Amino acid sequence: MTIPEPVDPYFSGPVLPPRRSQGSEPIRILSVSDSESYLKWATQLLSTLPDVEGRVFLIDSPILPTDEQIASAVAGTDWQHREIPVISRTDLAQIIADHSPDIVLGAATGPIVAQVFLTAHTRADRPALVSGLPGMGLPASRKGMNYRRLIDAFIAHSTAEVAAYTEASTAAQVPCEVLLARLPMLRSTSVPQVRDSARIPQSLIFAPQAKVPQSAEDRTAIVAALTDFAHRHPESRTVIKLRSRPGEFETHHEQHSYVEILDELREQGRPGADRVEFGFGPLDEFLVPGAGLVTVSSTAALESIDRGIPTLLISDFGFSAELLNEVFADSDATGTLAEVAAGSIGFPSPEWLVRNYFHPVTGALRRHLGLLALRARTGQLPNRRSAVLRQKRVLIRAELRTVTPAPLVRTYRRLRYQR
Repeated sequence: MTIPEPVDPYFSGPVLPPRRSQGSEPIRILSVSDSESYLKWATQLLSTLPDVEGRVFLIDSPILPTDEQIASAVAGTDWQHREIPVISRTDLAQIIADHSPDIVLGAATGPIVAQVFLTAHTRADRPALVSGLPGMGLPASRKGMNYRRLIDAFIAHSTAEVAAYTEASTAAQVPCEVLLARLPMLRSTSVPQVRDSARIPQSLIFAPQAKVPQSAEDRTAIVAALTDFAHRHPESRTVIKLRSRPGEFETHHEQHSYVEILDELREQGRPGADRVEFGFGPLDEFLVPGAGLVTVSSTAALESIDRGIPTLLISDFGFSAELLNEVFADSDATGTLAEVAAGSIGFPSPEWLVRNYFHPVTGALRRHLGLLALRARTGQLPNRRSAVLRQKRVLIRAELRTVTPAPLVRTYRRLRYQR
């Protein structure tokens, strides 16, 4: 991808998409993302809010998405077919000054959000600072809150997340509002209902998650179950839906790639391995009638449920905070790898859906953001001078960890904890 030169009309930003209006005074929101998943969340979120003038930027980083990833991330949003400018960290102050936003949305990984918020907070007419996560946010991370120390509001996506992030912000001494919203990629207006639950899926889609499971053995077991399904059900399509092609970057680094694992099973001559394929592009293109989705822990499960697609959370590895899937333990949509191979895919209970991510849409998020924007315009936002110093120290430590050898970091941590 070619990074634009920092000259006009570069600083004018992208052409504003059409504004959905309910007659309220528009909120000017400037969003900064660093990866495909955060860009998807930001553009979908801004596209669902009425009376918002949104400008979206990508910041140059090691996980900068490719043109294909960008196109997939913004598909179906107001930014589809529009250029997303790429800026450097040194451009942040000028970008914010040029657009004078009411709100800066830190839709990025922690260290980038810290830099964005530090830059925005230095302005005399500082904007409100808002952040969130691009998918399921449990367990709540105190470390993540430390990177967002200057935040005014954090967007959570379920009542359980609101409680968890309220507790995390209190523990980290980061005073902020925790706002409830629906994940913007969820389109249902009521509790979703399953379609075609009794049938073998015409296409079985596996949605990987980069961080879990970690071991090569567990990942191989998943692919083996998919090959078994492909062998038993040759009339169906079996797809591993990847978020990136080999060589592209994602928000989280992945070890033991599914591409390599499937290649190994093919070389071993495992039945069905040649019938498993890889899929790329927007997930929506795969969530079609007759499909079934399988995952260990992925926001893709919520998108699938939202569309009424049979969905299974693999139970063989357990449900825990470490696997990022604890919330699904009592969903009634869990199943074993043997059930994956058989094509027996379930669906969550209505009671679980209401408690988790499928609460009613009320428009409260837009009202809260409107109040934050008003406070920004009238100079009523707090000036957290002491938090600025702490945020700078957190950011410096993060930068040092990227250049300091891992053994030195581990030695430092041992000495620090022995004090």
